[in-house]
Parts: sequence; structure tokens; C-alpha cells
Amino acid sequence: MNTTRGRGMALRHVVEELLNERRQLLVLFCRLAGADEEDAPGMLENFCQVLIDYTSLWQFEVYESLVQRSGSNTRLLECLEREQAHILQATEAALAFNDHYDESKGRFDSHELDRWLSHLGERLASRFDAEDRILAAL
Repeated sequence: MNTTRGRGMALRHVVEELLNERRQLLVLFCRLAGADEEDAPGMLENFCQVLIDYTSLWQFEVYESLVQRSGSNTRLLECLEREQAHILQATEAALAFNDHYDESKGRFDSHELDRWLSHLGERLASRFDAEDRILAAL
């Protein structure tokens, strides 16, 4: 098997998985943001799981695949370096959100959730843009 082709197929697979996870995250984010106070606590656990899965996928699979794929593609490497800061900021926001709601089981405040979701949403939007710029550099 051609290793370059194999790496390309592996990269395509992880990118498709990333984009699928992103879509699922966005759907859950919107549902959670619009949930009433009774339903939101139950939705949080599922949202946090998808959030962490999505965040981890970039860190442990997509980034590594992109670095391997980049080879002599200096445009891709430069883009990865430039955009990684946005991705890391979103990762930190996602981890903080997850930790906060993991620790606060049983205590729920819808106004607090709105503030947390607003901050997380801003970071995720920045991350999505950064990921899209990196994928465009392929």
C-alpha cells in the first residue's frame, strides 16, 4: 500500500470525524442554550461528553495527522502554528466548562449556565474558524 495514500485516507477519516463531532456539538450546544431549567441539567452530561470528545479528537488525532501530512508543506505548518493558539484557548474553555459542571452536580443556575455557554460559544467559534483555516491550507 502506498503510505502517502494511506496517510491521506487516515487524515480524511479523522477530518470527517472532527466535522461530524463539531456538528453534533453545535446541535447539543443550541439545544442546551434553549433548554428550560428543568431539562438543562440532564442535557449537560451529554453535552460535556461530546465537548470533551471533540476537544480530544483534535489534540490526539487530527493535529498529529496534519503534522505527519504536512511534510514539506510549509504553508500548512505555518498555518498550524499560527492557529494552534485559538484552538488551545477553546480547549482551555472547554475543560473549564466541563470541570465546572462536573463539580457542581446537583446545583444548577440557568443564568450561570448562560454566562458559561456564552464564553464557551465565543471560544468555540474562534476554534471552528481556526480549524477551517488549517483545513483550507491542506
